[in-house]
Amino acid sequence: MSLLKRSAAVISASILSVFCIASPSASAAPGDAAPPLKCERGPINRMFGGAEWLVYGCADGRSIVVVSAPGSPAFPFYFMVFAGTNGYEVVGEGTGRKEATAAAFSELKALSGEEVGALVAESSRVPKQRKW
Repeated sequence: MSLLKRSAAVISASILSVFCIASPSASAAPGDAAPPLKCERGPINRMFGGAEWLVYGCADGRSIVVVSAPGSPAFPFYFMVFAGTNGYEVVGEGTGRKEATAAAFSELKALSGEEVGALVAESSRVPKQRKW
């Protein structure tokens, strides 16, 4: 594995760990504590907003984490798409180029629940990769 791919894998794993711990399921009241949401299925490559992204499915079967691919104008950036009280929510963070991330946000916000579910299902068919 090349140094760039290895670095991208480490960055992706770090983002997934940090973000999923801070996910909506982790913000419940102490008595309602839910386990952290794991988003380790995948990745699958997709284009959103004209940039390449890595999509990881989450264990709840309804959520995805979308990480900008190395070399993408949106790198480094990630989004989480999850079911909220009024449909799907999209939140993100990073320092990638604003025009690339804004375009991806618009496309992700337009995804239906069925489309998110299809991405989760497709990501679960990717063979598990070695963790670093």
